[in-house]
Amino acid sequence: MADHAELRRRAAAALARRVPADLAVWAVLDPATLLWSDCVLVGAERDVAFENAVFDNEYRVDDVLKLTDVAATGRAGALSAVTGGDPAASARYRDVLAPRGFTDEMRVPLHDGRTTWGAAVLLRAGGTFAAADVAAASAVARPLGEALRDALVRTGRDLVGGAPAGTILTDADGRVLDLSDDARALLGGDAVPQVVQAVAARRAAGLPAEGTVPLTDGRWLSFRASPLGGALAVVVEEVRPHQVADLVVRSKGLTPRERQVLAALARGASNRRIARECGMSEYTVLDHVKRLFAKFGVSGRGELTAALFFDHYAEAHSGR
Repeated sequence: MADHAELRRRAAAALARRVPADLAVWAVLDPATLLWSDCVLVGAERDVAFENAVFDNEYRVDDVLKLTDVAATGRAGALSAVTGGDPAASARYRDVLAPRGFTDEMRVPLHDGRTTWGAAVLLRAGGTFAAADVAAASAVARPLGEALRDALVRTGRDLVGGAPAGTILTDADGRVLDLSDDARALLGGDAVPQVVQAVAARRAAGLPAEGTVPLTDGRWLSFRASPLGGALAVVVEEVRPHQVADLVVRSKGLTPRERQVLAALARGASNRRIARECGMSEYTVLDHVKRLFAKFGVSGRGELTAALFFDHYAEAHSGR
């Protein structure tokens, strides 16, 4: 069966037969925060400047048809339609799309009825997306979302990055016996971090044998030990998006309630909706929001989402 990247390529080809586009971006989104995680491009090579401009608009600019907007409705939307036929009313159109020759954009949430797992962003260079195009894309948003969810869960592949997992073989005390080539590639050589010894010690103590380590290039690696005869096999792999969220929670000292509120804020939920979802008053939500602003060193919702993305997700983003 297809992995999640191949699934998106096939989905792009199938949708293109009904809704043609000059460029299509099929993204995996972190289901906890709806932040961009991994992209498959159809119709062009990766353009880092274009990519950064899109991210800047998504997380730092007040605009229409954000990913949080289409995720909330579960339906596709076209920029020409939401601006009443005047796409130039959108900062993304004026500053990002039009200078590159694009005349309209459609965004399609890939969801399973409860959770949004990805999104397709379709761009046309000439003409606009008609109402029939939007309806056709909306009709497949859920089936494609369910297929993407199943592919992500079935394959267990990293949603961030594409490096394969490696294995470190140690004795029961954590002394390294051997490393696989993939482990060396992830570690950047033969030097093994001390967390491997800590993981081995936790395994010996009958405790959960997992640990994470940040790298200087912005990535995090996770380590998980399992017994292998009289030795230990420590699997090392790049951290996945939901684990990134967990790392942010730890690094900022967030409470469980603050974590709930943070995820809801990243999805674009209002204070009233957060209060309803979390079973608390709007005053309590406001208190949590203020504390989150203080912990992230920001002064508003937009800055908070931008800080979460650019500090913890952008480095891991890749175009395939």
